[in-house]
Amino acid sequence: MKAQVSRFLIVLGLATLTAHASETLSVVPDSAQALGIVGGRYANLKDASAVRVSPANILQIEKSELLINTAIWHGDISFNSNNGQSVRMEKPWVFPASMYFVQPIIPGRLSFGLGVSTPYGMASVYPQNMSAPLRYALPYSSNLLTVDITPAVAFKVTENLSVAVGLDIMYADLTMKQFYDWSKVTGVPGTPEGDIQMHGQGWGLGAYAGVNYTVAKRHRFALVGRLPVKILFHGDFKASNMPAGLPSTLTSSSTFNSDMTFPGSISAGYGFDVTDRFTVGFDFKWSQNSSHDDLPLQIGNNQPLLGGASSSVFGWRNSIDVGTGMTYMLNENWTLRGGYLWSENSQPASTYSPVVCTNDRSIFSLGVGWRGKTRGVDFTYAYVYNPTRVISGSSQPLFDGNYNHQWQVFALSFTQRF
Repeated sequence: MKAQVSRFLIVLGLATLTAHASETLSVVPDSAQALGIVGGRYANLKDASAVRVSPANILQIEKSELLINTAIWHGDISFNSNNGQSVRMEKPWVFPASMYFVQPIIPGRLSFGLGVSTPYGMASVYPQNMSAPLRYALPYSSNLLTVDITPAVAFKVTENLSVAVGLDIMYADLTMKQFYDWSKVTGVPGTPEGDIQMHGQGWGLGAYAGVNYTVAKRHRFALVGRLPVKILFHGDFKASNMPAGLPSTLTSSSTFNSDMTFPGSISAGYGFDVTDRFTVGFDFKWSQNSSHDDLPLQIGNNQPLLGGASSSVFGWRNSIDVGTGMTYMLNENWTLRGGYLWSENSQPASTYSPVVCTNDRSIFSLGVGWRGKTRGVDFTYAYVYNPTRVISGSSQPLFDGNYNHQWQVFALSFTQRF
C-alpha cells in the first residue's frame, strides 16, 4: 500500500474545527443586552447572563431572575481558490439559544447563578458536488457543539468590593465528514472514492472568577479570569467503500480518541455613569489560544491511513479584544444600546482553511430593551464584519486564495423576575 493518503483529509479538517473553537472570535455574546453593549459589558452588564460573562455583577440583581436567549445568525462565507475553484458554504442559518438563572440569597450581598450556554461552536457545510482536487482536501461537513454549564456564587466583601467564583462544566461533540480518494492508497486510477467520518464526545472541567470594584462614585472596574478547559474526546472512525486488497489490519471502523483545550482568558472592563441615564463601558480581553498547540489523532488500527501522523500542529497565536459599549435610558421602561468590538485573529496563514474563515473582526451592534415590573424583553442586531483575507503560503496549497466571511445576528432575550 502506498502511504500517499493526504493528511489534510483528516488532520487539517479537524485542526480547523479546533481553531474556531479556540478563537476568541468564535461566538458573540448570547444575550441581547450583552450583545447590545458588546465592547463594554464586563463592568456594566446587568442581566442574568453575567453569571458567565462577569459573575460578580449578579449581585446587582435584586429578585430571582430567569433569562432565556434566542438568536438567528446568517452567514455569508465563500472561498475563491488560486487554482480557480470557488465554493460557498451551504446552510448559512444558525439558531443558538441559552438560559440563565440568578437567585439572590441575601439581596445585594450573596447570590447564586446558573447558566447553560454554547460559548464555542461552529458548523460548516460545503457542496457535496465540489470537484477534485478540492473535493478531497476540504471536509464537506464539520460540526463542533459545546454546552457549558456554569454555576457561580457571588458575594460582597466590602461596600466597594464584590467577588465571584464559578465552574465551567463543559460537554463537546465533534463531527467531521469528508470524501476520501482511495486511488491514492491503491495506486490504481479510477478506484471508487469513499467517505471518512470522525465523531467524538467528551467532558471537561474548568473554573473562573470575577472581581468588581467601585473606584469612585459612578466609576466601576471589573476583572474576570478564566482557566483553560481540556476536553477528552472518545468516539469512532468510519470509512466507507474501502477497496479490496488493503491490509487486513485496516477496517471500515475503529475507535477515535483526541483532545482539545479551550483557551483561558483575562478580561478587564471599566464602566462610567456619565449621567443618571447615560452609561459607557470599555473592555479588554486577552485569550491564550496558544494553549492548544496540537490535536492528537488516534484512530486505532486504522492509524496507517494518516501516513504516519499522530497529531496536527496548529501554531495559534494569543489574541486580544478591545471595544466599547453605551447605554441610554429613555425612561424607566425603555433603554437604547450600542456597541463596537474589535477582535484580533489568531489563525496563521500556514494552517488556514475554508472550514473556518477568520480574520481580524469588527462587531457593530444596536439594541433596545423594555423592562416592566416582572418581565423584560431585549432585542439587538449586530453586524460581524471580517475584511477579505488573502491567504498564501498555506501548508495545503489548495487553500491559498481569497476568503469572504460576514455574519448578521438577530438576538432576542426574555426576562422573568419572581
